[in-house]
Amino acid sequence: MWKKEKKFLQMAKHITPPIPVEHWYGDTAAVKELQGILQTETFQRAVAVLKEIAGPSFNTLQDGDHNSIRHAWYAGYRDAFNDLEKLTKIHNTKSSTPTPNEWTHIES
Repeated sequence: MWKKEKKFLQMAKHITPPIPVEHWYGDTAAVKELQGILQTETFQRAVAVLKEIAGPSFNTLQDGDHNSIRHAWYAGYRDAFNDLEKLTKIHNTKSSTPTPNEWTHIES
């Protein structure tokens, strides 16, 4: 009998579990290290390449389905890179009572 060989994708053995966002901002060394990584020329070039690959082209505009998929990938890359950028902003933990978003349009 033939044995059907199955190939499994193996995950890294030491996976870092997700942490609450507040804990991330509490580690200023990690925030500053991420700032340094995101500002490297290599990372910036990689971002530009991925955005270029995922962006729409004349040929994809001719096919609505393919165009939708390309736009979804492009939006996903943009969101991911924007979220990484947000993680580099150190939050002010000494602020007073937070103001609900619905009241921010009222100026004192």
